[in-house]
Amino acid sequence: MTFETGFSKIAISLAILFATGMPAVAQTNAIGTVEATIDGVAYRGETLEVPSEGTATAEFMAIGPMTTVTVQAHDPEAESLMRNVLSVELMMDGDELADPMMSPTVSYWPEGMRGAFYITDETGTAPEITIDEVSLVAGEAFIRGTFTARPCKQESFFSEIDLDDCITIEGSFDTPLHETSM
Repeated sequence: MTFETGFSKIAISLAILFATGMPAVAQTNAIGTVEATIDGVAYRGETLEVPSEGTATAEFMAIGPMTTVTVQAHDPEAESLMRNVLSVELMMDGDELADPMMSPTVSYWPEGMRGAFYITDETGTAPEITIDEVSLVAGEAFIRGTFTARPCKQESFFSEIDLDDCITIEGSFDTPLHETSM
């Protein structure tokens, strides 16, 4: 597994949030939304900023000529901030709307990192992501778009993806983006 895979980025993002105790320790503010239908069930999640940490769950990062964008939504109605998490990640060749997308990933974590999850990596079917608007100007960055994906179940980080247990996710995202660096 390489850093460029969506699985790695998602796992790292969730691991950092879980390990730092962000939900229990830091004050978070909702900054954007992800609305979707997950296997026929309505979902509404929020992207969050953590002002005391200078971070957010909707971020972009320039890596040489590439730009990664992560939009991670948390269900405000879930029993834990780390459950019922929906994530859309992509890498753009550059920083403009017209630049091609690479490595798009959609994942859904109903039980957080401690349970089975659904991911599009290695399923053979890349998610369809349409970016309607994007700005990567620091302090004014945002992204709006839609997505359709068919992620499949993975019992744990080290298990095989079950290509016979897949769900359909369709939705939209609209959120400011926080700039981050390595």
